Amino acid sequence: MKKKGFTLIELLAVIVVLAIIALIATPIVMNVISNASKGAAERSADNYVKAVETLIATKRLDGEPVEDGTYEIDENGNIKSGDVELTVELNGTKPNGGSIEIQDGQVVKGNTSIKVGDYTVVFKDGKATIKELAKLLDVCELTDGEENEVGAEYNCYLGAGVRTFYVLETGTSSKPATLILEENYDTTTQSWCDQNGDYPNNSLLCQADGLAAKLDEIAEAWSKLDRSQIGIPSMEQIMIADGKKADAYLDTPDLDSEWLLLNNPNASGYWTSTHHADKSTAAWSVRFYSEVGYDTVNRDNEFGVRPVITLDI
Repeated sequence: MKKKGFTLIELLAVIVVLAIIALIATPIVMNVISNASKGAAERSADNYVKAVETLIATKRLDGEPVEDGTYEIDENGNIKSGDVELTVELNGTKPNGGSIEIQDGQVVKGNTSIKVGDYTVVFKDGKATIKELAKLLDVCELTDGEENEVGAEYNCYLGAGVRTFYVLETGTSSKPATLILEENYDTTTQSWCDQNGDYPNNSLLCQADGLAAKLDEIAEAWSKLDRSQIGIPSMEQIMIADGKKADAYLDTPDLDSEWLLLNNPNASGYWTSTHHADKSTAAWSVRFYSEVGYDTVNRDNEFGVRPVITLDI
């Protein structure tokens, strides 16, 4: 008895049907995974707020009340304000950034933003909600160069007029692009450390809080961005964008890329976020005449803030 197999047309038909099913099912599965990840981030933020309030209550019972104010959340999930640093105990996923406001022994959720993994969680009507962050092409328009290419020029509309940026670090589907403002944010100069801080010998204990205060001011104007999307360039980013090795700045080279220089008569250059590994009172900067160098962290009359923004592509 002769057995009949599948014809080529039948096999092709099956393959086409399976391909159609895959096309339909894949977005659904990816959406389910994305929603699950977002839900987990929201629950983690809720649990974190409860953990902070438990910490506040415990400190009060121990006679060490936690002062009111806004606390920054570090990469380990602990909170800090000025010279006050508190360890938050939490089982499960800890935040890796953001800020939390404390008033009268309670967390003010409306003024709290918590970064969990790749998500930023805010609170609306007391409920944790993922905040959708601005994307590159949502707020920026390519004006020169190739899209998402180092050195490409964009005009970005961030909430206070248009500003020109250059791509400092390209983005991928899993990593945001970093763009640097074409000049310092304004004509003011700024110390790396907060001049009002009580830091021994102006040491790096300040964690660049002078720059952070300026970024808070910028975030108020750039309302289309979350504060977590605004920062200071690192010396490593500058070097790589200029086509050098990440640690080339240690030899204080000249920069070759004009867009990384600063043509601004009101400042001698701009600070980076990189401190000096061997000099506790120094941080790295880029000078307007193309050289990189390091300067004392309390110097407030020469260097400005040239911010970077991170945007998903």
